[in-house]
Amino acid sequence: MFTSNLNVVPCLPDERNFTNSYMIKPFILFLFVSLTFTSCSNNPGNTNEQRLRTENFELRQQIDSLRNLISKFNRIEADTLLKLPEEKPVTNDGGFTGTHALSLQWIGWDKPGTATIIPAENGWYTITGKQEKNEDYLKINGRIRPLNERELEFIGEIETLITHLNNGQPCLKTGKKSFKATGDRQYWRLQDMNNCEGSTLDYIDIYF
Repeated sequence: MFTSNLNVVPCLPDERNFTNSYMIKPFILFLFVSLTFTSCSNNPGNTNEQRLRTENFELRQQIDSLRNLISKFNRIEADTLLKLPEEKPVTNDGGFTGTHALSLQWIGWDKPGTATIIPAENGWYTITGKQEKNEDYLKINGRIRPLNERELEFIGEIETLITHLNNGQPCLKTGKKSFKATGDRQYWRLQDMNNCEGSTLDYIDIYF
């Protein structure tokens, strides 16, 4: 009988192939992870989202800055308004506005009363004034305006009471009246001089 001298050797994997197979698995895993990370990083959706977040953050910062600026401006404006001096009417009336002496000769020239003239509108002024002594008085209330340096137009009421005239009753003059400064006089005198009793003249004067 023929007998083979060949030894049967089990078929084992090649050691070199085995080593290469063993080393390639981690490399494939590393490559997969790298590609996944790169893919996620380069994802256009993620890039747009990040850009929108950045823009929104910058926009919020600008809005906050604008709000702070508006708030600061409002505070400055309020402080400025509080510190503004009170505005007074500016007039070029030669000193007509203000307080003037007012007198009726029956009450006396030595202690005149006062009349206050304040700018109104359309060239008119308001005038209120009074002179008093005991029971006698002179009152004036209405509107007045200069026609020129020596003449005034008045609309309103002028009331006088002199106890020894007109039976001690008030004398009231209403409507449109004229005051004039004649000659070198430094006052405007009411041109309607008749007292209500009819035989007496009243000298009602407004001083410059």
